[in-house]
Amino acid sequence: MLPIEADRRRGFRRGLMLGFGLGLGFSFLCLAAVVGRGIVLHVPAGPLARALSVEAQARLEESLPSLLGTARGRVPELVRPELKRRLTTAKIEFYGVSIAVPPESLGGLETYLVGVVEQTVGRVLDGMARELTGEETATPLCEFLEKTLRQDLNGKMLRVSLPGGLTLPVTVQVE
Repeated sequence: MLPIEADRRRGFRRGLMLGFGLGLGFSFLCLAAVVGRGIVLHVPAGPLARALSVEAQARLEESLPSLLGTARGRVPELVRPELKRRLTTAKIEFYGVSIAVPPESLGGLETYLVGVVEQTVGRVLDGMARELTGEETATPLCEFLEKTLRQDLNGKMLRVSLPGGLTLPVTVQVE
C-alpha cells in the first residue's frame, strides 16, 4: 500500500469519526435543551372544537333514540301509581251534590289518562330530540367547547415519558 493512500484512508476515518462525534454531540445538546425546556404545542381551538362538536352531535343522535325509548317506557310505571292514588277518591260534583265514582269505572279512565300522558310526554321528548340534534344546538356547543378548551388547556404542562426514564415537558398553547 502506498503511503499517500494510507494517509487518505486515515484522513477519511478521522473525518468520519469527527463528523459522527460532532453529530452525536449536537444531538445530545439538542435533546438536553428540549428535555430541559420542553416543547410548546400550538393547538387551534376552533377546528378542534368543531371536530369535538360534530363527534358529540353524532354520539347524541346515535344514543338519543334508545334513551328516549327508555324514558317513554317508564312513563306508565311512573304515572299509574299516582293516578291510582288520586282516582281512589274520585267523585263527580253537581250543584253541591257529590257522587263517588265506582272503582269498576275507574279502570277505563285510568287507562285513558295514562295513554294521554304517554302521548303528551312522547311529543315533548320528540320536540326535545329535534332541538338537541338540530343545527341551532351545534353552534352553541361549538362555542362552549372552544371556550372550555381555552380555559382548561391553555398553558397546561404535560409530562410525556420517553424511553430511558426521561420525561419531556409539553406546554399546550391554545390559539
